[in-house]
Amino acid sequence: MFLLFALAVIFLLLLSVISLAGCGSQQWNRIETTPVANAQYDFKPAPKTVPTATVPAASEATGQKQQDELLATYSLDSQFSYLTTVASSTYQGRRTGSAGARAAAAYISSEFSKLGLEPWSAAGLTTYLQHFTASGLESDNVVGILPGSAANGSYVIIGSHYDHLGLDSSGRPFNGADDDAAGVAAVLEMARIFQQTGVKPADTIVFCAFSGEEEGELGSAALGQLLVDTGISKNVEMINIDGIGATGGGYFGVWDEGAANAAPLLQTLQQAGQALGVPVKAEGTDIGSDAQSFDWQYSIPAVTVDWSWGQDAGAWHPYYHTIYDTPEKIDQTVLAEATKVALLGLWLRANP
Repeated sequence: MFLLFALAVIFLLLLSVISLAGCGSQQWNRIETTPVANAQYDFKPAPKTVPTATVPAASEATGQKQQDELLATYSLDSQFSYLTTVASSTYQGRRTGSAGARAAAAYISSEFSKLGLEPWSAAGLTTYLQHFTASGLESDNVVGILPGSAANGSYVIIGSHYDHLGLDSSGRPFNGADDDAAGVAAVLEMARIFQQTGVKPADTIVFCAFSGEEEGELGSAALGQLLVDTGISKNVEMINIDGIGATGGGYFGVWDEGAANAAPLLQTLQQAGQALGVPVKAEGTDIGSDAQSFDWQYSIPAVTVDWSWGQDAGAWHPYYHTIYDTPEKIDQTVLAEATKVALLGLWLRANP
């Protein structure tokens, strides 16, 4: 009897142990569904990656938009209208010091006024005309500015010469369409483009039509001296346009006149040509242009640009210094391509 009682007690004790063990197991395996405040977890979502920007920064995008707008506003019809006016026989070949040259200067001045340009007051000019006397001749450069937004005292000149050879012995005019009514027309067209678009460069752009180039770069020498006298020559550079109305040819030429300080201008024009798909060739020193007086006399960085002059001037500029250099001989496709490269180069130089 006692043995049976003892076995019953042992059996009950075993059941109790088994039951407690089961309860402990259930407690250990319970899942906590309420997160603990400030708990740290090993698993964290991977941080979001921001892709590298594939569009230009805001200022770069704005500059590109302005550049595109300037190029899109170019008009060959407008430029050719300027060209035919400057090369008109009305001005009797525009010889420096002549009544025809004075009339041409008056026309260019009136266009500067219509286009909203200002006199270059920093150079001491109160009108568009810079009068000068040199080599026994009196004449005027025509100069107007588009003030830059940066007001940093830096200037980029876009220039060309409006004078030519006058009349031949029979009284027939040297119209000088390629030399250099085409360049003057490019200067006027660029001024019109900036006026129409309202685009403002950072540096001040100076639009200039020189006189006296055919007499030995007299007008550019006079302006260069003025810039030295007024103390601003160190903040000036120039792109001079001469001979962009060729009858053919395949590249945009840049003459740095052998001046090392003109290298940035050459590089910028090469960049402009590359952007527009136009070959640009460095030509060295030319036979005579308004860049030379700037570079050689005053150490002002300057280049002269043309179209395929160095390759074969006789082939592509066959009417140079003849009475047959008239508007109808101009290759208008060449004129447009050259002007656009110069325009883009000007814009890039004025927005460093």
